[in-house]
Amino acid sequence: MQIVPAVTTPITAEQARVLLVAAMPGIDRNTGTLLHALVWLETARGQLQNGNAGNITASDKWGGSAWRPPWYTVDASSPAHMLELHAQMLKGKAPSAFRAYGSALEGFQDFARVLRAQFAPVLTAAATGDAGAFVHALHDTGYSDGYTQAVVPHMTSLQHELAPLWQSFPPPAGGAGAGAFAFLKEVGVEVAVAIVATVVLSHINKPKPKRRRRRLAAERH
Repeated sequence: MQIVPAVTTPITAEQARVLLVAAMPGIDRNTGTLLHALVWLETARGQLQNGNAGNITASDKWGGSAWRPPWYTVDASSPAHMLELHAQMLKGKAPSAFRAYGSALEGFQDFARVLRAQFAPVLTAAATGDAGAFVHALHDTGYSDGYTQAVVPHMTSLQHELAPLWQSFPPPAGGAGAGAFAFLKEVGVEVAVAIVATVVLSHINKPKPKRRRRRLAAERH
């Protein structure tokens, strides 16, 4: 791991969308919007450091370049929160380095690769369009312990703010079929079949209204 200086490499919201699409071809509307919101949260609205889109950390095994966070080195004059982060870092509970890239595109491509390889449930949650489920997935998968319920309103706000940039993108694949599949997984095939059979039988056995016979015009009195 080669340590390099931290350099701010800012991007606009439109550029972030283009980079997400380049890194994740075929991305849908829901996933794009929530990943965009995640990038905006992680980077203070596009203020990337060394092209790192998701504040992806660097371990000692990382073979590329990396930059040190401001809490890596502290002294008695450092703010209390920096001292706390430094203490957490020494315990292995806060990052000691973040990956640095040659360009924002490289950063977004690695961001997408890491999500697919290590945090697949985050992508699954993003596709639902549910900001709450997305935040919980970020927490539960270990992406960051900081994604608690308190973050949901902020994530939802960013989702709504960025949604117009993704409005022209397709919805997630699956639609009603995906909903039916989820239902089968939840209740089980046998229960689902029993429910469908009950509905069909109730329709078949439903009493039919009696039709009145029309009198024939030539009917005799």
